[in-house]
Amino acid sequence: MLLDSATIAPGEGLEAEIAVVGAGPAGIVLALELGRAGHRVLLVESGGTAFDAETQRLGDTQGSDPLHVPMSLTTRRQIGGASNLWGGRCVPFDPVDFEPREVVGEESRWPVAYGEIEPYFARACEWCVCGEAVFDARAVRELADRALVPGFAEGEEVSATALERWSLPTNFRREYQGELERSRMVRLITNLTCTEIVCDPDGARVAHLRARTRAGGEVTITAARYVLACGGLETTRLLFASNRHHPRGLGNHSGQLGRWYMAHVESRIARVHFATPPAATIYGHERDRAGVYVRRRLTFSGDFLREQQLPNTAMWLVNPAIGDPAHGSGVLSFAYLMLASPLGRRFVAEGIRQAHIKGPPDAGVGAHLRNVLRDFGPAALFALTFGYQRYLKRGRKVPGFFVPSAGNVYPLLYHGEHLPHRESYVEPTDARDALGMPRLRTHLRFDEVDVGSVARAHRSLENFLREHRLGHLEYLYGDLEEAVREQLFGGYHQAGTTRMSARPEDGVVDRDLSVHGLPDLTIASSSTFVTSGQANSTFMIVAFALRLADRLRREAPAGHWSDLPPRR
Repeated sequence: MLLDSATIAPGEGLEAEIAVVGAGPAGIVLALELGRAGHRVLLVESGGTAFDAETQRLGDTQGSDPLHVPMSLTTRRQIGGASNLWGGRCVPFDPVDFEPREVVGEESRWPVAYGEIEPYFARACEWCVCGEAVFDARAVRELADRALVPGFAEGEEVSATALERWSLPTNFRREYQGELERSRMVRLITNLTCTEIVCDPDGARVAHLRARTRAGGEVTITAARYVLACGGLETTRLLFASNRHHPRGLGNHSGQLGRWYMAHVESRIARVHFATPPAATIYGHERDRAGVYVRRRLTFSGDFLREQQLPNTAMWLVNPAIGDPAHGSGVLSFAYLMLASPLGRRFVAEGIRQAHIKGPPDAGVGAHLRNVLRDFGPAALFALTFGYQRYLKRGRKVPGFFVPSAGNVYPLLYHGEHLPHRESYVEPTDARDALGMPRLRTHLRFDEVDVGSVARAHRSLENFLREHRLGHLEYLYGDLEEAVREQLFGGYHQAGTTRMSARPEDGVVDRDLSVHGLPDLTIASSSTFVTSGQANSTFMIVAFALRLADRLRREAPAGHWSDLPPRR
């Protein structure tokens, strides 16, 4: 059932067995999993069925953080949450991410093991609609007999068989709103923003939630269990704002709330020159037997990462930067002109668009037009075929496009783990949004280990390529570390600010995602992640949400939660 908060009388109380705050991927998966099991669920969403700029501005941060992307580009207050912006890449964390490692520090230990979360990958794939939970090309019959380039033997250090899988792309609003509307057990209330978690005076349990409508009317929400699925920093902000009986913020019992803020380290500092036949290089997407698009990644073994004290790392082949007309490609210049045009915002999420149209300061439209005219035939064919496959074709859409290199030379994109640093954090400010909640200020920080690891990972890959006579790397900068520093930027993947810990003094939530000391309050968000891995976060958010749903089902069969606190 879907209701707009405008239909709720001011001061009215809402009740359910389980209240879930936030209708992004985690909130939708939790609500529907629990609703299908017969639980009465109230799902509260700050936005509505369509994007609203005024509602979106509620999440703006205060001040200027030069390393952080604007929140408007990375979050979405709307049913479906950030999946409205998501490209559809599905990648799980690796076993090494959950293991104690010197490079991440003694204070950053996962209280759960990889073996506890890996069984949820298959169901996460179903929810994300990305096919089988198989993330190694050697286990996919259609791909197993081909290597990234001929002669690439899987060694003890470097692998080229790790796969990322791509969903439809799946917008959780479009995919699951119909089921939410039809459900008798799930009530989805839109345009209702949770502004405070109110605890009993002794602080040992949640009494109720306070929420406000767009018009400012207040609603009280009472449940037996409460789940915060507001997204990375919004969950943290709500905990900071809930300071009635916890002056430093709910869950901030050990001063860890807002700390350990992680993103990812992403940069381009090299091109790979393969010494193999160009036509045999797998430079783009492949498809498995179900038609799901996949792409190969260059990764390092867990043993090698531990031995070299490197963060978890992935690299993959990409196109030259489309914003620089020096690439000479009519296809790439056509893509640039489309994204840079007023229609560009219709094709991709704004953050992705802005990243792609960056180019040299002196790069003009004229140079791109000349590339298109000189290469008119391939550019026109690309416009027709890619336009159909990406935007008009029913079912699975091609995730992107790749231009083959006649010289077998490809830029490498590095996507690596942002190590946890306590001085990378967010904090509440005195500034308030339109509903009276404190705005956050971000202090996203990287250190020299983050920077130096990028160069060391590239040199390790080059040693492997030269040793096996597969090619070499061409570095694009004389000072690699300085080039990495100039490219440091983050905030699209928000992790760590309510992190899991075995002991209350080391984090905000326990291994079951309950806030330490508050067993009726749990968090389903990447903010609970202890490390960031090499993978983007959406797939793992869904996997952890499924694990939480199973735990809540085990705690009490449907309809057997009788400990609803009295309405206040």
